[in-house]
Amino acid sequence: MTLQEYEKHLQDRGLNEYILDGAINPEKWTASKIKILFLLKETYGYQKCGIIKISECAHDWLRVGIRTYLKSVPLAATVEIALQRNRPLTQDEIDTVRNDSELLHATLEKMAFVNIKKHSGESISNDMEIRDESRKNSSLLKAQIQELAPTIIVAGGNVCWHSLVYDIGLFDAVPECQKFEAVVCNNTVLCYANHPSAWSGKGFNIETIQRAIISQYKTG
Repeated sequence: MTLQEYEKHLQDRGLNEYILDGAINPEKWTASKIKILFLLKETYGYQKCGIIKISECAHDWLRVGIRTYLKSVPLAATVEIALQRNRPLTQDEIDTVRNDSELLHATLEKMAFVNIKKHSGESISNDMEIRDESRKNSSLLKAQIQELAPTIIVAGGNVCWHSLVYDIGLFDAVPECQKFEAVVCNNTVLCYANHPSAWSGKGFNIETIQRAIISQYKTG
């Protein structure tokens, strides 16, 4: 999908302000064997900011401690190291990863983020709004994910999982999957997680999620 096609889809919807998301660094994404994509709801808080390029913002969001990036990037680093070592990382090892700023920024370069809702709102959208955006953007989301060809997709919450499984139309006959578990479909590991910024319930537990992913990646 070209940038022109991406923008035309959103402009055809009457949107003049939106986020351009996807791979943080396309060259490093392409060169990486383990390609971890996070499917998230929206980038909140950037209304009336024009066109936002995630590739230009993500490192600052990690640096200033935006919760989504404080959890998603260490998870990606943890999964990559665990797969290299062929075993899950312990909590102490995960804590070491989380405190290694150089490692986290290097990992972020190899990651991709796709938001279901492409324009920011003045308040955090509820799941009904996000699901509506999922249907409106289904062709765009499908094209994005197809082009990125991730080896691992982490769905950030119930609505993101339902978007991935029911709306986007990229995966047929996805095996039954409970939250905090992962399945393999079309040679891609799909993980049903919470949103990385979640504090409620079981939150976003890196140790639990990495175990779910690597248990499936070995067979995927």
